Amino acid sequence: MGIFERILRFWIIKHILGPKSFSAIIGFISGRDVPKWLLRPFIRFYIWKYNIRIDEFDVDIDTVSSFTEFFIRKFKPGRRQFKGDFVSPAESIVTDYGYIENKKQLEVKGMVCKMNDFFYESPPYDFKSFAIFYLSPADYHRVHAPFDITINKIVYIPGDLYSVKPKTVEKKDTLYCDNRRVVLYGNSKYGKVGIILVGALIVGKIVLSFGTRPKSKKYKTEEVNIKISKGEEIGRFELGSTVIMLMEDGYLVNMPVKKGTHILLGTDLSESFQNLSI
Repeated sequence: MGIFERILRFWIIKHILGPKSFSAIIGFISGRDVPKWLLRPFIRFYIWKYNIRIDEFDVDIDTVSSFTEFFIRKFKPGRRQFKGDFVSPAESIVTDYGYIENKKQLEVKGMVCKMNDFFYESPPYDFKSFAIFYLSPADYHRVHAPFDITINKIVYIPGDLYSVKPKTVEKKDTLYCDNRRVVLYGNSKYGKVGIILVGALIVGKIVLSFGTRPKSKKYKTEEVNIKISKGEEIGRFELGSTVIMLMEDGYLVNMPVKKGTHILLGTDLSESFQNLSI
């Protein structure tokens, strides 16, 4: 079978099954043990294709037993620093940031998402600013605390699993309101904060480093009191996605990086606090 026929078959299967079923199947396969003679060349190809600096990670591609095990790899100690009052929560592309219009809707590149729809409920805080971090297939897929936070509520929201690539977001104006996501509400010395982990195509699993994981895919809330220090791991995606950060003040309006810039985990973003314009 030629490469064109393979791509066509892949495309047909994806669209017949729909994003959730397709993601579930691919996620299941990715998490299965695969013969090393088949897995190792695939991982090496993946590393080459996405230009991953594998020497930065604490992983041995000759011993991993599944693609997921490779994908959720951790950095070697000291490879990323968390200096500054506010640091990047993820190795990612900063796709957008700004004001939340009238505290009621999120507007991103033409997409309008009402806050009540985004949170599946009336949010407990009046958030004023947002920042979006897109994790590409090449990136490290663990999320860390941007500063000290006390998480007081976790909300699990069911949904679809559409791709969250920037081009897809521009075409589907309700994507962030439609996709599966986990919302973390918390307090910090900078005020109330919301951190949302948004699932995507093939990313059915959003695994938190604390709390419980719901056994069903239904809406669920969990009251907690979890203190997380800056740089501490919050959770991980088992295949790429997006992190959305919200704050009750305008701290995220004037991020010290241009939109579309790729930044490293732990990048110092403290200048945002100095540029506060609200």
